[in-house]
Amino acid sequence: MTDVRIGIVSWNTAELLGRCLDALPAATGALTTEVVVVDNDSSDGSAEVAAAAGVGVVRNATNVGYAKAMNQALADTDAEFLLALNPDTEPPPGSLERLVDGLRDRPDAGLAVPRLVNVDGSTQHSVYRFPSLAVAAAVTLLPVRMHAGPVGRRFWLEGHAPHDRTTEVEWAIGAVHCIRRAALDGEAPYRERWFMYVEDLDLCWRLSGRGWKVVLDADVEVPHVGNAAGAQAWGAERTARWLDPTYDWYALERGETAARRWAAVNVLGVALKLIVASGAVALRVPPVGPRRAWAGELRQWLRFHGHKLVHGPHAPLVGLAPRRRR
Repeated sequence: MTDVRIGIVSWNTAELLGRCLDALPAATGALTTEVVVVDNDSSDGSAEVAAAAGVGVVRNATNVGYAKAMNQALADTDAEFLLALNPDTEPPPGSLERLVDGLRDRPDAGLAVPRLVNVDGSTQHSVYRFPSLAVAAAVTLLPVRMHAGPVGRRFWLEGHAPHDRTTEVEWAIGAVHCIRRAALDGEAPYRERWFMYVEDLDLCWRLSGRGWKVVLDADVEVPHVGNAAGAQAWGAERTARWLDPTYDWYALERGETAARRWAAVNVLGVALKLIVASGAVALRVPPVGPRRAWAGELRQWLRFHGHKLVHGPHAPLVGLAPRRRR
């Protein structure tokens, strides 16, 4: 039996993909591996880079989205573990081997992730609690100065939760997902309802519902550029592109009423922050420029969350790609 099938989805990330593939032999060490790259109709030669590396290549005629392409990459294998890997990662020697071995040592764990770091070596926040009213209230209603300390650690708030110890977590972004294939019960790893984003949250939610643990292995460190494809596709719209399917997921799993309550908390929190920001600008509290930009951003988020509150969590914003309903 093969130890691990490594799947990579590429969309116009040729240079990063090349570095990622070059790193794999040393990163996987003694593991027996299969590597499959699924290219979503790139125009920069990504598929040719993969072919030159001697790995399996699937060339899609159109961009079918991340979840569907990654399911293609991880299908039809008897490997004990599946490893979903972003092309903008560059796993160091031994890192993926240690991640797989760590999952082997935890028979109750269905998924393990490494500690992600930015290209400058700083920790990249990558693990979170599942979306909830409590998390939304902590993020939007509490002053930022209260995010540090016990509140930040309890709710795994951005930039305020420790990533330096191996621990169970609720969900982790999908830059590096090491999955126990048996934990999937024959299902594809990622639900294809969404074009991109939320599939990682959803996988962790489904595994948790079956009693499997999700583990952050802090002893394994992997550099990750982050948002390499998303920045090209959506630029400043990326957060809206992520939050839109998150609302859809929230209503799907927790119910429409619960999702509207979640929207209401977000609306209240953003509105309060907007009042503070606008007041500071009106009073010319320095620095005025950044505060004005912050107020403009908050107005956009107030419209976004208000749209979900009024029209329902499944209502997509105009201009966003439609969700795949499966």
